[in-house]
Amino acid sequence: MKKKIIWIIVIIAAVFGGYEYFAGKKPVTTYTTENVKRGSLAQTVSETGTINPVDQLDLSFKVSGRVIELTADVGDTVKAGQLLAQVDLGTLSAELSGVRQDLQVQKETLASMKKNPSQYNYEDKDAQRAKIRSAEAAINSALARIRDTKMFSPADATVLKRGVDLYETTVANSPSPVFTIGNPDDLVIETEVPESDIVKVKLGQKSEVTFDALPADQIFEAEVTEIDPASTVIQDVVSYRVKLKLAVQDGRIKPGMSANIDIMTAGKDDVLMIPVRAIHMDGKQKYVDVLTDEKNNITERRNITTGLEGDEGMIEVVSGLKEGEAVITFVK
Repeated sequence: MKKKIIWIIVIIAAVFGGYEYFAGKKPVTTYTTENVKRGSLAQTVSETGTINPVDQLDLSFKVSGRVIELTADVGDTVKAGQLLAQVDLGTLSAELSGVRQDLQVQKETLASMKKNPSQYNYEDKDAQRAKIRSAEAAINSALARIRDTKMFSPADATVLKRGVDLYETTVANSPSPVFTIGNPDDLVIETEVPESDIVKVKLGQKSEVTFDALPADQIFEAEVTEIDPASTVIQDVVSYRVKLKLAVQDGRIKPGMSANIDIMTAGKDDVLMIPVRAIHMDGKQKYVDVLTDEKNNITERRNITTGLEGDEGMIEVVSGLKEGEAVITFVK
């Protein structure tokens, strides 16, 4: 019984002693740091785009109708003025016949007025002449629409796309073109850059481009050649169309291919830099905590001035730090 009591006392003492030991021990702060290093910073705007011919044209009929003739197909080379397609006249022939008959009636009416000058004054004859001019305008309008039933190529080009089949009905000024023509050997990359990034993009900036259809390690150089001054809204995002010209044309690159674009908007070499996540704000003042004594966990606040913010979370340090110093990025 005495031995049992002694063991109980020993256990209680051990538990109490352990509690006192750990309770009196201060928690240890652990710092994750990264050294200030020197290197190159690059700032890029990354977007996706599409390859299109420089002078690509979308052709649609100005009148609705059923396609009764197609004289070109994808890949065909066409000349300026060449007939590409035709839709049926529909009611245009009857309409033209009707307005011609009306013109004849109006002319005969005016001739009758002239034969009976006592029954008609100058205003009556002038009004009749206006009816004749209106009938002539109607004839010209009908003839123009009849001419619009035929589609001609506006330039020497290659047919890149065909959007209708024979005997299919097409709608006047449809957003889906009947033909898309252009030069497949003179290509440009088109992309939409959101307003948050467009201020960084300038004419003449270089870019690196890869294509989904080609190996990822094949990188092509391109240059920004055009920035639309007017914006477009795509899925509630204000964007600006930017065009880039490839430095070298490659026969494997075809119109319609998807392109991955990195536009080099800024860059600096031989600069001090740290991770952006190490920076804190005190009002408008930027500062970092520097681990000055790793053995004793001693830190020091350091006000800094920053410059270019590059890709991959790094930023230039203009003043306040020296190369090799350890800035704190995480505290545990």
